Amino acid sequence: MKAQPMHLQFSFLPYIVLKDELKIGDILLWPFYKKKDVYLREKTIRIQIQRLLAQYVENSKELKPLPNITILSYRSPDYLNRLTEDQVTKMRNAVTTLCFCTIIRNKSFYAFSSDDFQLIHQNFILGDDGIAPSSGSIIRRTYGGPKIDEVLFIRPFRMSSGQTIMVDEEILRPLEKLQQDQQNQHLSRQIMNALEWVGYAYANVDNFNYFSRIVMVATAFEILLGGFRNRWEFMKKIRKHTCNLGDNNSKDREKRKIRTGKGLEEREYSFKEWWAYEFYHLRNKIVHGNKIGDGDIRNRRGNEYFFLSLEFFEECLKRILERHNYYSYGPVDQIIWAGIHCKI
Repeated sequence: MKAQPMHLQFSFLPYIVLKDELKIGDILLWPFYKKKDVYLREKTIRIQIQRLLAQYVENSKELKPLPNITILSYRSPDYLNRLTEDQVTKMRNAVTTLCFCTIIRNKSFYAFSSDDFQLIHQNFILGDDGIAPSSGSIIRRTYGGPKIDEVLFIRPFRMSSGQTIMVDEEILRPLEKLQQDQQNQHLSRQIMNALEWVGYAYANVDNFNYFSRIVMVATAFEILLGGFRNRWEFMKKIRKHTCNLGDNNSKDREKRKIRTGKGLEEREYSFKEWWAYEFYHLRNKIVHGNKIGDGDIRNRRGNEYFFLSLEFFEECLKRILERHNYYSYGPVDQIIWAGIHCKI
């Protein structure tokens, strides 16, 4: 057996439960307690990792250890070296992909937020009983000195209660294929950056400004669609990536009088384009500091623009992946997307 280096590292998602292992590119995600005896054959390493993970506990009075924790391994479960910058990026992209594909798979009942996908890289020295908890993204705070069993990490109440995630693999696998394609890394970075902004918008922390979510999703659209200078360009790109021939039918179109640079004009667009118009109008009101009320966050059918934006974003992503031969857009996709008409 190869000698392990003294300074080791493992990565994990404490609040994500997998039914079984899942591979995304070079990253293997596996349930620790279910697979530890198979994947971590070195007993001293296995015991020390288990001691560290046992300090992640439920938020009940008994403070029981979390029963399910997901480990992320680079290529092999016994790879415990400190990750390089490139390896960290691959792992972060895998988590971003998993987060997005979980959110869209469960969007009908909002079971998961991006907070649930908190990725932790834990350094440790084999045989050393110490731990130095570290937290923060702008201001990183580290506390040295305590022993492993002197620190508890209690599940925040805003996190999911530990149910097994369901993932949309019809989207996950094309995203995985794109990330592995060395000839298309610009598109891969573009889409990963856009997905990260969707994740920011789906944060579940307390006192998070609702209208910030609209601006974040608008930013995600801007990255995904290659930029747009105004609402008209946004509408044009939404038409390109979401409209079908049927949207030319009169029953799926509407005339409205709107204010343009030329004054009050009558324009005719499809309902999908009008959704883009309304969404961008809301975004403009937010960024320009206009007064916004509860009535502004919903469309005429009572559906929130924020949640509708995820459906439009997903459809745009599918069409883009299809145009680059990563996704097969078929009749089922058409049927699912047709349902958007009753919401807009």
